Amino acid sequence: MSTVDNSPSGSLAEPQIIGEFPCTQTQLRCWILDQLNPGNPALNVAVRWEIRGSFKVATLEAAFRKIIQRHEILRTRFIEKSGQPFQQAVSDVNFKMSVIDLRGMPPEQRQARILSIGEETAQAPFDLGMPGLFRVTLLMAENERGFLLITAHQSCFDGWSIRVLGREVGEIAAAIDAGRAPVLPELPLQYGDYALWQQEYLQSYGFETEKTFWRETLLGAPYFEVISDRPRGQVKTNHGDILSIVQPPAFTDRMDAAARAHCVSQYSFGAAVLSAALHRLTEAPTVLFGSQIAGREHSDLEDMIGVFINNLVLRFDFGSDVSFAEHIRSVSATIEGALNHQRMPFNKLVELVNPVRDPARNPLISVNFNLQKAFLEDRRYGGFELISSPSQSPGVIYDLSFIMIGRPTGWRMSIEYNADLFEASTIESLLQLWRNAYEIALDRPEAPLSSLVAPERRHLAASAKIASVDGAVTGKSPPNTRMEALAEIWKEVLQVPQIRPDDDFFALGGHSLLALRLLSETRARFDASPTLQLLFKQPTFAGFAAAIFNSEEIEKPREKAVNPWELITCKHGMGTGTVYTLNHPFLYYRLANELPDEISVYNVNMFHADLTGGLDRLSIEDIAGHAIDAMQIDKAAGRIAIVGLCVNGVLAMEISRQLREKGMNVGVTAIIDAWAPGYFASLPKREQARWHRERRRKRLAYFTRKLLSRRIRLIDYLKEFEVSLALLRIFGVKAGQYSPEEEANEAVTKLLVTAARRYRPPQTKDESVVLLRSSATHPRARKMRFGWGEAVGEDCMVVDIDGWHEDSLTSNGIRDLASTLSGKLADD
Repeated sequence: MSTVDNSPSGSLAEPQIIGEFPCTQTQLRCWILDQLNPGNPALNVAVRWEIRGSFKVATLEAAFRKIIQRHEILRTRFIEKSGQPFQQAVSDVNFKMSVIDLRGMPPEQRQARILSIGEETAQAPFDLGMPGLFRVTLLMAENERGFLLITAHQSCFDGWSIRVLGREVGEIAAAIDAGRAPVLPELPLQYGDYALWQQEYLQSYGFETEKTFWRETLLGAPYFEVISDRPRGQVKTNHGDILSIVQPPAFTDRMDAAARAHCVSQYSFGAAVLSAALHRLTEAPTVLFGSQIAGREHSDLEDMIGVFINNLVLRFDFGSDVSFAEHIRSVSATIEGALNHQRMPFNKLVELVNPVRDPARNPLISVNFNLQKAFLEDRRYGGFELISSPSQSPGVIYDLSFIMIGRPTGWRMSIEYNADLFEASTIESLLQLWRNAYEIALDRPEAPLSSLVAPERRHLAASAKIASVDGAVTGKSPPNTRMEALAEIWKEVLQVPQIRPDDDFFALGGHSLLALRLLSETRARFDASPTLQLLFKQPTFAGFAAAIFNSEEIEKPREKAVNPWELITCKHGMGTGTVYTLNHPFLYYRLANELPDEISVYNVNMFHADLTGGLDRLSIEDIAGHAIDAMQIDKAAGRIAIVGLCVNGVLAMEISRQLREKGMNVGVTAIIDAWAPGYFASLPKREQARWHRERRRKRLAYFTRKLLSRRIRLIDYLKEFEVSLALLRIFGVKAGQYSPEEEANEAVTKLLVTAARRYRPPQTKDESVVLLRSSATHPRARKMRFGWGEAVGEDCMVVDIDGWHEDSLTSNGIRDLASTLSGKLADD
């Protein structure tokens, strides 16, 4: 029989919905991956058990039915509402266990047929909109021997669930045969309860501490991968295979003894061995790989079926040639820190780190590692025995996945790999390297890591050479092509060791000052005139290079526009909330990444305006009106946020007022370091002078700390102060001259300052206003509410943000701003 029958028996009326819950973060990730590739088999969990002894097909099917009724997650489907997925538990599903009889097949053909059916069932897709993402096939090999092939979707099942399922199938089936009630633990919770708890946790203070740890741990981490044998395609594939070796029984005792001797867990020992092997293979100074944690910290979760696992990203830095023993101790400390902060969901971690996205790669990690005892406990239940067996790979998520499974017969070391990237011979050599690393760690722990000899891969050098041209542009020799020369400029400006074609300028840490340097140096080196708008449109190295080197794509000089404002799209959100930022587009670029996916982010700026055509005579009211026209806001839009820094904050107040007059829903007006026009000048001259002195002293201290900590170049440090900037210009230092963009920015600021002096804000007690104060502004500004008086609400918030004025919107400050905007836009 070649076809696997998983169809339900008979028709079933539309099931009753008994509960609707938010998705957990792991479910959300599964849902997104399924949206990208519906029915992706890599999201299936495939399990194979051997069953021996006296068993009945009807009893086994009845046992599975009872388990489905016992666990709501096995009666769950996913729906979408306004772009947001939810999980719905239904009253029942019409489960049927497929049975395939292989007893009439010649024994020499039977094993191959078992494997082929196992592969077929493992890779069959699920429809997430249908309840019951769980199926079972029984293969009858002999009268008292069979195989249970279980496939479940990752959105409802994890490795721990295998153990729970095995215990319950065995106990329930044995109880039915014996005519007694099964002895099972009570379930105080269902999976929907856990989903609600996680939703609350992600809004708690405890989650903020998780973010701090992971932000610091992964700061500056590279993307680690093993060079593949074949070129990587444009999109990620999941065609996989798996190769394994079985260690002799004595290996188990040796590993147990070694872990105890080093006072570490078997997992930490294994992670140290693998990271050392990968370091020796690639010679990379930093190795990263992912690993899964059970996520069942509370005892109430131990007896539940569901997906509780979370992906941790483990980072291992290699300096000097330490011994295996020293490396094992270091790895143990790394893993302890990660385990103490294991509640950070992986997709939230991706949002936090915001790596460069590549459709051909996983975010953050390309290699995975797991070490565990077999989930199913080989055990007898009544007249039959359930035995764990290796299962088929339904598809791969990672380039390479290193797996160690401990069974009573010994440890099995497996590498699951993307067969579109790697040859089987390469995986065999990796298995041997991994095995050799264990032998040194077990027998000679004081030996240096360099004692592990990595296999030679002849294509490795060729691949690296190809990467230098078509992948990462590297090398210290003088550049002799335009692409290499441009890559050198990007590396110098961004202070990174290499540039890949798909590297995004802003994702690599680019901001306004660095962008201006990039444009200036590009103009000086090439016969090209790139603009800020071009860099926004083509932020990747490949796109930017194509635009400036292809004369047909180089932007022509702009014609004069009637409206001085220009609209730039930073992010199209999935919801209705919208943020409009004023001028300083580069300062707000990161804001798009910090805000939830539901919120759209735009910038309107006057960088390309002709300021000689009478704009300097316009009032703030007129300038605001032009900005609103450029925003092109739909009247059906949801809540709106307007954000402005310094004098742009004054403009934001007027824009918000005019928008409300047009019937728009302005949820928040966020103004940063923005004094009410004329207020500061009205203070006593002595107080003004004192504040100016304090500001100069604090400014000097702030930027000196940045210089000493190497977060700013000396030339950029000197440009922060009027005296040193003037000296740079006197002595003709090129870096001391303003670029065209800097001159345009200064001209726009002067125009707005002139207009703001004539502006008197209406005293409307605007409840939408939030004042943000950077380190550049005196603390007393908080009490004075920046002099806005009754122009702002009585309960107007004043939020302190880290950093100096513009600098405050490059790191922690931008996250503070994003948090403020998110909260206000979400308020009813």
